[in-house]
Amino acid sequence: MGTEKAGRWAKRLRDAYSRLECLTEACARQGQEDERQRRAEALLFLALVRIYVEEEEIRVRQKLKRKSSQRISRVMHERVGEFLAGRLAGLSFQVMDGLLFLWSKDQLVAALKCIPDLGSYDTPSWNATLARFAKQYQKRYKLSPDKLLFVVCSLAKSLDAAHAKELTGIEVRCGTALTAPRYQEALQTYVSKCVAAMDAIPAPFQQVYFLSPGVHPNAFACHLLRGERALMPDGWLAPSVSELVQYIQSRLCYTGDDS
Repeated sequence: MGTEKAGRWAKRLRDAYSRLECLTEACARQGQEDERQRRAEALLFLALVRIYVEEEEIRVRQKLKRKSSQRISRVMHERVGEFLAGRLAGLSFQVMDGLLFLWSKDQLVAALKCIPDLGSYDTPSWNATLARFAKQYQKRYKLSPDKLLFVVCSLAKSLDAAHAKELTGIEVRCGTALTAPRYQEALQTYVSKCVAAMDAIPAPFQQVYFLSPGVHPNAFACHLLRGERALMPDGWLAPSVSELVQYIQSRLCYTGDDS
């Protein structure tokens, strides 16, 4: 990379981190009166965006052709562990083989899988994807399906227009169109119906959580790095990470009285 080009890249990188810091600080100060912009969801989303900015910095510095999906997955689980650790007492976290393990004392209470989006999995349905993960982790780690938690970071690239029409009656030219703000209610209906149909895990509404409807953390990071306008997601999907924290706190942190 030439000196002039390297200088431009360094400035873009500094600007991206600066904008990210400003957004994070604004979200940290924000109250929770507005349910469409809940603080926990916003902070986690921005933490995920930072991962992609950092990964692009590594890619350019090391002259790699593409970002490392393996490193992104590892760091993503680490950051989600840090996010949960800041909100949950009495738990410890361990990242291993693409999973975040949650421990209470010496007892494994859950294993969490972060999925950036569901579009990268060549399966006809979300249920098939989760079923494959459940079977894989049950075999590898002897984990019962009720101990598996999933967080889907974005629905970008994850929606099938025909399936959406079948479940909601809304006809769109492509699945991505369903993430537009005017379809927010229909999209939530679609998500709820998809979750209700998941039979790979025993309690899907307590085991599958979502974050952004359509804004992908990677795309947001790219906008920052190009100096373009970057808009936070317009609301958050349910079940979301606030419910995830509440579920872990109320159902998993207590493992019995040792006295």
